[in-house]
Amino acid sequence: MNRQLKAVIFWLVVGFAAILLWQVVRSAHEAEGIPEISYSTFMSDVEAGNIARVTIIGEQIHGQYRDGKRFRLTGPSNPAVFLDALHNKDVDIVFRESQQSSVPMQLLGTWAPLVLLGALWFYMIRQMRRRKQDPPGGMPPGGGNLGPPIGPQS
Repeated sequence: MNRQLKAVIFWLVVGFAAILLWQVVRSAHEAEGIPEISYSTFMSDVEAGNIARVTIIGEQIHGQYRDGKRFRLTGPSNPAVFLDALHNKDVDIVFRESQQSSVPMQLLGTWAPLVLLGALWFYMIRQMRRRKQDPPGGMPPGGGNLGPPIGPQS
């Protein structure tokens, strides 16, 4: 394979791994930016009329206070427990379908960056070993003599 083509493929893989790693770190950081509250705090805030909007995705509840601050929590599996209280306080309620991705997609999202970085590390170590074994100039050790001379000897 052409040396330039190998270099291009190498840098494309490095770029792809960096993008995947950035996506994983960014999604984890976004979840940390929204404070998590307890269910009892959530119900107290509902009764006080402090909540403007909630989005319910399975057991996950993401919401917004009337002052614009956001929050998140894990609620009960049956949202009917708190829906009446939300409705009575004129809270905007949005339901979304739970986005449970398949196992291969979860593996791709979490393990792919690590596997790619491991493969790149292995490739670079292999290249370094190959370069140490090859002498400069491409000549084998001994100046090109690969064996005993052929032909009659005097």
